[in-house]
Amino acid sequence: MRKLRFIFKVSAIACLLAFCMSAQAQPKEETMDLRRIWDRGGHNAFTDIAFFKNKLYVVLREGAGHIPNKDNTGNGIIRVLSSVDGEYWESAGTIELEGVDLRDPKISVTPKKRMMIIMGGSVYEQQELKSISTYVSTSDPNGNRFSDPEQITLDDPIKSDFDWIWRVTWYEKTGYGVLYQSYVDGEKGKTKAYLVKTSKGEEYEVITELAVDGNPNEATIRFLSGGEMLILVRREGEDKMGMLGSSKAPYTDWTWEKLDYRLGGPNFEIIPINKLLIGTRVYSEEGNYTALLLGKKGEPFKEVMRLPSGGDNSYVGMFTIAGYVWLSYYSTHEGKTSVYYARIPYSKLK
Repeated sequence: MRKLRFIFKVSAIACLLAFCMSAQAQPKEETMDLRRIWDRGGHNAFTDIAFFKNKLYVVLREGAGHIPNKDNTGNGIIRVLSSVDGEYWESAGTIELEGVDLRDPKISVTPKKRMMIIMGGSVYEQQELKSISTYVSTSDPNGNRFSDPEQITLDDPIKSDFDWIWRVTWYEKTGYGVLYQSYVDGEKGKTKAYLVKTSKGEEYEVITELAVDGNPNEATIRFLSGGEMLILVRREGEDKMGMLGSSKAPYTDWTWEKLDYRLGGPNFEIIPINKLLIGTRVYSEEGNYTALLLGKKGEPFKEVMRLPSGGDNSYVGMFTIAGYVWLSYYSTHEGKTSVYYARIPYSKLK
């Protein structure tokens, strides 16, 4: 382990380039690296990935099942994995909260150079959802420890018993996320969404309500050059097709386009020439699977890679650098719900 740590004691980009060096030297032989990295929990799912202090980090929910047991046992905890080379992974700790099912951890690096994990905190009674809150945990400067989960605060006018900020994306010292609320007007399955922002990660204020029909929920925000904001949104009502929104500062006036795909656990990154690479669950009559879609704003998307997956799957974590896509996801195609890591060269995404 000490030898591996020494090898990767370089700058962040140089470290990632070291992963890619062989493939870049011989572009015709670029290969994809894919491996199962965690299956020790009963149900290992809902992932995200980041690079921090010369290490790769993957976060996931580890629980008894997709939701807790009927006797209220088996609540989810957040597992943090780390690796210096993408090959050998180890547990770097857990985040737990008694009586609360912690779900869907999403990891980001704050302007103060800390890792921040935002997560949902659900309370169930005999598998019936009673409330959802959003919690946040922050790492120490070296990424060795994470704080106890702290419930975020929201503007009072919109606060409810079912508030979930699914992911936070930082841009120019401000964190942006989409808050979605469930049980709107007391109706099960009815949701609404708000664009919110934060300066520290614990307190959030509303920018605007997002006029997205079809019960919007999980959403990811990214930025084009010049600060144009894009939001990719999952919908679980009407035709259930995903939506892509765009807006310029102050992000109160939005244009929306409907995609040709239903989304599940949607995430995306912007790669050269403003192409959008989406990681999502694809819904198919033959069975759902995890895939990567490629396209541009205002143009159709196409599936460019189907990842080994099936059954309960998806929730892709991803970032791109040095001509590669680095990602995590979960799947049940090998018999048990497990977490996977992949490094994919751009040349494979055609």
